[in-house]
Amino acid sequence: MLNSVFFSIGGFVWAIALFKRELLIRKESFRVILATSAVLFVIGLALHFSKAVGNAYYGALLSPLLSLALFRLFRKSFLRRYSREPMDTFLRWEKGLDEDRIFNIVYFILAGLLLMFSAAIVE
Repeated sequence: MLNSVFFSIGGFVWAIALFKRELLIRKESFRVILATSAVLFVIGLALHFSKAVGNAYYGALLSPLLSLALFRLFRKSFLRRYSREPMDTFLRWEKGLDEDRIFNIVYFILAGLLLMFSAAIVE
């Protein structure tokens, strides 16, 4: 039960990128997400070093800050290369969105792996 809570909380940046990506781009909402991710990161580190939680995957709490940094890094390189924001390509099959599809596929796979591995490695 506790493991699913940690994974749900740890995947909140991933979910924001999937359902409401503009929140990661706008400055005001990004600051709130960054602060929340930083707090979760500190809580994850505190749980790790205190060993207060037994066999739970509290390492998933480290993932939001890492996946947020990954999104910003990918977005900056996309902006530099294509001079526009990456678009959400979920269920969109128009031509000319190949680079956006690659951005989305690579980001979501790597962010998902970050969530899984941060929980497993800390454990």
